[in-house]
Amino acid sequence: MNTAKDALLAKIRKCLALAKSSNEHEAAAALAKASALMDEHGVSMDDIAMSEIGEATAKGSTTQRPPLWEEALCMTVRHAFGCKVAIGANLHRIYIGPGPTPEIASYAFLVLFRQLKAARQEYICTHLKRCRPGRKRQRADIFCEAWASAVYSKVKALMPAVPPHAATDRYIERRFSNLVEIGSRHASEKGGRLAADYWRGYDAGHAANLSQGVGASADRVRIA
Repeated sequence: MNTAKDALLAKIRKCLALAKSSNEHEAAAALAKASALMDEHGVSMDDIAMSEIGEATAKGSTTQRPPLWEEALCMTVRHAFGCKVAIGANLHRIYIGPGPTPEIASYAFLVLFRQLKAARQEYICTHLKRCRPGRKRQRADIFCEAWASAVYSKVKALMPAVPPHAATDRYIERRFSNLVEIGSRHASEKGGRLAADYWRGYDAGHAANLSQGVGASADRVRIA
């Protein structure tokens, strides 16, 4: 729900947009109104820029050291949509960026994460039934890492490139003041069988079926 400050910032952004009008009288009036509102309420241009930044949460695994393949998928979505990502106190992913980008990115991660977990389980049942537990996890991790890398082009095709937004970093500094880096659980890449696991994962990820959604919202995507 929008707060009074959100409504004020939205009003100022609207005035600033009108200030670009080709009608110079309309543009001058809109700019004067925006300036008056900013002066009255102590709003800076930095406040306006950061008001365009939002965030959306996506639930992943809740472990202190997530597997590398999950982080690879998280980064695939981040780079494809041109946003930033943090991990919250509850260990959920938080996508951050301008406009509807975070919501679409978090939705893409959730659906792809569910697909990848299903692909992992199927791969274990099909190819790794006779492996001992540690080796099974290692080979399944390699499969998933390749899957996450291969799906990048499919995710990227969901929406036009979003240019970097300078206010995103300032938003993160203000909103998440004590961010720390966390490590991931790496799978060791050795042996011919692991190479086969990698290429099977790459082929599976490359074959993922993603399509742009049609319906209630043009900003929503469907990943099937």
